[in-house]
Amino acid sequence: MSSMKFDVIAIASFAADDPACARFVLYAQHVRPVLEERSPELDAMYAPIMGRPELPPTLLVGIILLQMMERVGDREAVNLCRYDFRWRLALNITDDEVKINASTLSVFRGRLTKHDKARMVLDAALESMRRIGYLKRNGAVRIDSTHVLGCLARLSRLECARETLRLTLDFLKEFGGAAAWEPWIGRQADETRVLKKGNLEKPQLERHMLQTGADIRDVLAKADNLGSVVANSQPVSLLRRVFNENFAVMETDALIQLESQPSGAVHNPHDPEAQWSTKEATGKAGWVGWKTQVCETIPETLCAKGEPTAAVITAVVTQPAITSDHGSLTPVIEAHVLNSQAAPDIAHTDAGYISGPELVRTEEKGFELCGPAPAPPHSGGDRFGTDAFNVDLPTRTATCPAGKVSSACSKITEKKDNRTYYYFEWAKSDCLACPLRDKCVSKKNKLAQRTIQVGEFHDYVQARRNLCKTPEYQKRMHLRSAIEGTNSELKRGYGLDRARYRGLKKTDIQMQYTAAACNIRRWASRLCWLAVARKTA
Repeated sequence: MSSMKFDVIAIASFAADDPACARFVLYAQHVRPVLEERSPELDAMYAPIMGRPELPPTLLVGIILLQMMERVGDREAVNLCRYDFRWRLALNITDDEVKINASTLSVFRGRLTKHDKARMVLDAALESMRRIGYLKRNGAVRIDSTHVLGCLARLSRLECARETLRLTLDFLKEFGGAAAWEPWIGRQADETRVLKKGNLEKPQLERHMLQTGADIRDVLAKADNLGSVVANSQPVSLLRRVFNENFAVMETDALIQLESQPSGAVHNPHDPEAQWSTKEATGKAGWVGWKTQVCETIPETLCAKGEPTAAVITAVVTQPAITSDHGSLTPVIEAHVLNSQAAPDIAHTDAGYISGPELVRTEEKGFELCGPAPAPPHSGGDRFGTDAFNVDLPTRTATCPAGKVSSACSKITEKKDNRTYYYFEWAKSDCLACPLRDKCVSKKNKLAQRTIQVGEFHDYVQARRNLCKTPEYQKRMHLRSAIEGTNSELKRGYGLDRARYRGLKKTDIQMQYTAAACNIRRWASRLCWLAVARKTA
């Protein structure tokens, strides 16, 4: 290959109307210089004398970012560094031969996870946008979460237990040889042949599950006799965890299978951190993997039809799949500020993020949480819900829809989660004579009086429910809707809903680099659109 020298100005001018080229020019001219300024942070990941990389870490960071932007694998990314002029321009590769191997990228990602440098590339992209004035101070952001499927096979409880036992036996062969573990290895092989035939009834599967549990218990007992080093090793500890999540030993020493697994249980031993969760959008089957919180700015003016968005993703937070949106607002806002962004004035979310404590917390922090309040507890049928009652917590009184004041109020504090509730009840005489009794009191108990239970922040939640009924506030809440399009863009354009790697930290690298790649492509699309608009004006 002949020596290639690039005229950045000429190529930038050529790419002005072509987003497919412009995004590489933007990276070369604006993002890469910021990364090079921060190269000391990357250099600190290596030993001062030994272990210095042959290739600059900033080059490897750029390759990973571009492969997320173009949605290619490691091998294809290396080939593009050799033969694609756009990649060579962006990465400033002028040598005839690119001395890089695909495995280098995998090793480098492991180093990034070890030193917690996943967020640096998103921060650098945002900084480059701020320097040229593209990213300005936005007082409003919108936040939403989306599911991420783990990079693993979906296993049943029996398959997970058997696979964990197989991996542990492979590890334990180093201690005493294969002959010492032959009884369990042989039985696993025999059962595998039976299970592969399929068409087994439920009692047969339960029998295989109990046999697997008995084998695990025996293997753990023998491993414990080999000393603390073996007993506390990662494979044996994982096998013990799987056993405790699926089986229980009775007082009679009999083994039983647990009806359900605890939250956060292992579903595939090849990635024990991946957890099962469910969400309405994913169907009843749920998913095994992770959850990602996405935060982006809200432009001050709405885009015209066909105009690329000016919104910028400012933060991405990767969480275990079982993490609830309740309580996730704080880490997302912290990540937004950590990426050198000013704290927002308004955060637009859906009802999943809004609760009484969260409304109080955001008010204390000085910004508004905009979104619908969660629906009140269902009372059954067409009975009045708690939102139909006028509750006055300071005076410990509540007024029912018929105008009757409660006769008693009890304050209840749960020590387990430190939550406080207020329990109101009405006099039986008032309820028995009430004309609205059929809509308020259960028909199953003719002598019962009405009772309600509300949280200590009920006033805040009820005020938000009333506010959501006004047309002005309903119009404001529409500003959140565009985050659904952003999640769709990240999934369809970059494959964000499927993890490329295993483990929470490596998955977070994919999420952070994907957000940075999306920002650069949006940036290029908008600049090209503006350039065309100026020519046609």
